[in-house]
Amino acid sequence: MDGTVKRVRVKTSGGSYDVVVGPGALRHAPEMRDLLGRDVCAMIVNETVQGLHGAYIRSCFEGLGEFRTHIMPDGEEYKSFPQAERAFDWMLASGISRRSTVVGIGGGVTGDFSGFLAALFMRGIPIIHVPTTLLAMVDSSVGGKVAVNISAGKNIIGAFHQPALVVADIDFLGTLPDNELRNGLAEALKHAFIGENALFELFEKGDFDSIRKAESLMEIVYRSALFKSSVVERDEREGGLRAILNFGHTVGHAVESLLEYRGISHGQAVALGMAAELEISVRAGLLDRAHARRCTELLERYGLRIRRAGLDVDGLMAHMKYDKKTSLGRARFALLSGPGKPVYDREVLDDVVRAVLADTIVTGG
Repeated sequence: MDGTVKRVRVKTSGGSYDVVVGPGALRHAPEMRDLLGRDVCAMIVNETVQGLHGAYIRSCFEGLGEFRTHIMPDGEEYKSFPQAERAFDWMLASGISRRSTVVGIGGGVTGDFSGFLAALFMRGIPIIHVPTTLLAMVDSSVGGKVAVNISAGKNIIGAFHQPALVVADIDFLGTLPDNELRNGLAEALKHAFIGENALFELFEKGDFDSIRKAESLMEIVYRSALFKSSVVERDEREGGLRAILNFGHTVGHAVESLLEYRGISHGQAVALGMAAELEISVRAGLLDRAHARRCTELLERYGLRIRRAGLDVDGLMAHMKYDKKTSLGRARFALLSGPGKPVYDREVLDDVVRAVLADTIVTGG
């Protein structure tokens, strides 16, 4: 194996698997041959990735098996239940069987969608995630959470389905636009805020230009995989500790669903959510304002705190009620009780949440 490629082993009750990280990693994952040689496989590829990297992908999978390819359009709106039903019909017509493997190649939307297909098709078949965006590499490809959206909210219909393998090939990031890079930096910053101290130091020492270098991106992906796997191994199905990974997401998902997933990226929404939930942490008496400011300054340094039109407090509050973390009609938050010290399942008075949303998101305070 190439010496620049690193592995993180993830051990869960749902299965153990490797996250392979590095430049050219897609050529350095020999276990793919065993997974792909059992029967015809379903390859779900994002259309933009296919256009940019189709030849590279074909060269990496040549001789590993027989494939049927489904090109998935860009956009969160395609990660829907009706689209999944159409894909299930395509899989049956393509000869996909219980011995087949699904390969998802693309960003988080493609990964969630292909994982959802694998989890439900014939009661579950293996999935190999090949994330091609920084967001998918640092977050959604690790941990086994797969889902589709419905009109009421994001990721409402889903399952836990651990992958058989994750291959995070850093070479895919070379064509990533700045806005997509920032999309992933938001989730990596989340890991830094909730306990991955090496990442916090890396972000404080750097800036956007330095962080986008290949060696920095590899370290971000590797450290994020290490951190997230350590949480997932202790709480695979989000019965407790894993809820810390929702920091910024209670508000962030409400922003996305209120805007109908248009005009804002997941990372930008989560960054807005983190800014709000940092302030909630302060007003709840959990977090020192100086550290909250230290975190929000990093969000601003990396160009992540960007206001969006179409947001209002009532709309955000209503969409938070649909969140999976809601209990008895009240949203539950992951918050910070100190630097790198997250707490979870915290109920916050509606009046406090409303005031924070008005100050940090709606009026841009």
